[in-house]
Amino acid sequence: MSGNEEFDYLIDYFFQGKSQTLVYQGKSGYNNTTRYLEKNKKKYILRIYETHNEESKVKLEHEVLLKLNQLEDLPFSVPSPVIKDGVSLLRLPSSKKIGCIYHYIEGDNPVFNSEKVLSSFGKSAGYLLQALNKIELQQPFIYRPYYEIEYAHPKCPISKVVEWCSKPSKEFIDFQKELSWISSQLVDFKKSVPQLQKLPHQIIHGDLNESNVLVGPDQHINAILDFEFTTRDLRIMEVAVCISEIISKEGKETIYLDKLHHFFLGLATTMKLMDSEIEALPVLVLLRRLDVFIHFLGRYLDGIDDSSVLKEQIGKTAAYEDWIDGGGRKLARLWENVNR
Repeated sequence: MSGNEEFDYLIDYFFQGKSQTLVYQGKSGYNNTTRYLEKNKKKYILRIYETHNEESKVKLEHEVLLKLNQLEDLPFSVPSPVIKDGVSLLRLPSSKKIGCIYHYIEGDNPVFNSEKVLSSFGKSAGYLLQALNKIELQQPFIYRPYYEIEYAHPKCPISKVVEWCSKPSKEFIDFQKELSWISSQLVDFKKSVPQLQKLPHQIIHGDLNESNVLVGPDQHINAILDFEFTTRDLRIMEVAVCISEIISKEGKETIYLDKLHHFFLGLATTMKLMDSEIEALPVLVLLRRLDVFIHFLGRYLDGIDDSSVLKEQIGKTAAYEDWIDGGGRKLARLWENVNR
């Protein structure tokens, strides 16, 4: 069964045939294969999961989405899976991958380069944390908290990552300095875990970035997408992920601190954070980047990505070498200035 045939299989099940349907390609992320469907003047997203085939992960994601959609005061949209006879996902017969269909949400992925978008992003992150804290889930959590980074990828325990960084394959011979620094940070991070575990925990999205939010014509966030990595973690980790994504788009400290100022302005309208959470932000921002590196190292070892993708992530991670003593130590002051 080809990829197109698998999408046809999804359509046949959920919509009982392909009559009056139009399927076309569009934006697609690293982790899934996506197609767009128009049927009876309505639009849908067809998704096939590529990085895992575990139904428990998708069932948890769908439970989160369904319960968020039941909240009356959510100020933005979240995806809603199409359900037939209580079924929201299918095991595709030939590839054994998981496929499902979502109702389409209008909007565009933003670029974090304007005060309005950044402020709206911060405000939306706070609203989402409030909403996630209201729901109770029956499905068990699959992913561990970020600070349990040794479980970030099944093929990448820290000992193996450290070994790989010290003896990388020949494609990465020019990245030995960067990999040595990454390795040292993974080892040093363990010292921070006991204090981090004391901070407030709750359900978080875990992957808020430009590709997982949409904006409308007014440049305000009107949808949050891709709850695939939802888990119970540090509340402040949600904020750290957002900050890491803003920084990764802009290397100059003066520029990303200005962007974070506007992000904090929005966040402060919807969230109150503890001093200890703010103090932990620099380490957690770096942790997010280390986690992304391990994620893409795992994809490389699994044969999903070629070396160019991992090289890009090595460069992005190594760019954080001066983060803790540079922009990181200025975060607390930035938050204080916003909350005066």
